[in-house]
Amino acid sequence: MALTHNARWEVTRLRRSRRVWLLLIPVVAGPIGSAIADLYLRVPSSGTAQVLGLLITAGLAALVVLDLTALAVGEDLALRTHYLTFALPQSRVSALAGRLAVVVGGTLAVYGVGALGVILFANALVSTSSTAPTPILVPAHLALGLLGLLVFLGGVTAAAGVVTRSAAQALVAGILAGVVAAGVGSMFLIEGRLTALFPEVLAVVGLVGFVWCVVQYGRIEG
Repeated sequence: MALTHNARWEVTRLRRSRRVWLLLIPVVAGPIGSAIADLYLRVPSSGTAQVLGLLITAGLAALVVLDLTALAVGEDLALRTHYLTFALPQSRVSALAGRLAVVVGGTLAVYGVGALGVILFANALVSTSSTAPTPILVPAHLALGLLGLLVFLGGVTAAAGVVTRSAAQALVAGILAGVVAAGVGSMFLIEGRLTALFPEVLAVVGLVGFVWCVVQYGRIEG
């Protein structure tokens, strides 16, 4: 299957370029960084420690998905013009879909592993005080909501890569989208209106961005 072969080739590309090490950041730095923060800040409850750790891990995963997605789309359009002028033995849609499946799927997977590590460290290192305040968010709900944010960031970055044909500009667009999403989410949280609908909408927007990116990528003529 062409998609599978392209995904395997993208893994090889990541390994040869050493970008594959980026995928270790959320798994290693997320749980360890949150554990250090738990001890240094003397977090009063394991629930609050989990929220803090999930935000740290998701922030690192967001940087990874922004970087790898921008390169997966923009790099080819900026540097490999023969994709646009010569016929390939397969469609460009299949080639890009294979790349995105690896970089986005891989980032979501390592975020999940990092989130699990955060929860384990928080439960092991932090004891909940009887006077500790209730966590501002339910850790399980936050973990799932952050997945929606990561999909959103990847989708916006992918779509911007096709529009700008530049990995750098796609990365900037993804960062700006992340800032806007964080700001709107914070406003909803302060006003007590933050529900599961917000990350669900983000995830849908991200999926639409991926679909649009792949379709438009195959239509580019030069």
